Amino acid sequence: HRIVGQLNKEFNYGKDDRWRTSIGAFYEYAQGGRFSYTYSGDINNDGSVLNDLIYIPTQSELQQYTFSGTIAEQETQRQAFEQYIQQDEYLSENRGDYAEKYGILSPWRGRWDVKFLQDYNFKVGEKTNTIQLSLDILNFGNLISSDWGVIEIPVNDQPIGVTVGDDNTPVYTFGNQTRTFANDFSLQSRWQAQVGLRYIF
Repeated sequence: HRIVGQLNKEFNYGKDDRWRTSIGAFYEYAQGGRFSYTYSGDINNDGSVLNDLIYIPTQSELQQYTFSGTIAEQETQRQAFEQYIQQDEYLSENRGDYAEKYGILSPWRGRWDVKFLQDYNFKVGEKTNTIQLSLDILNFGNLISSDWGVIEIPVNDQPIGVTVGDDNTPVYTFGNQTRTFANDFSLQSRWQAQVGLRYIF
């Protein structure tokens, strides 16, 4: 899903409309991309450790899971995985089922891009020439507040590891992650500015 909008406004002033100021804004509000939750491991012995969709256990089923490590370490991982499921909207709403392929959507994101143009028109003989100063600000909201215009991306689409022994009993491993999404601080989430000068004749 994607919603876009655009606004433009020009102001002409001065003798013979010698000066022109143009302001433009482009807005995008879009749903993030899709991804799948898979095991970090080959639970079905198909030779791939990347494509096995995870089963989302109910609370009672999770108590039957075998985790790696000592009894205390297993319980710590079990509780951490339970908390991870609860904070994740998709996982918490689909307990008792397998995760769907590309069934998870990243959060919505909003972004403003703003453009300013300042023209000065003057005659050279019979022809109008223009000196144009431009300012482009990408992700304008992030310039106003560091919390705006920031994209959220999945921390890990393989949240739980698994190995299968000779007795076909899966042994799970869960790390210390607590959030599904984290802020992406690449250039896509930061404001940028560009200044230009043109002579139009």
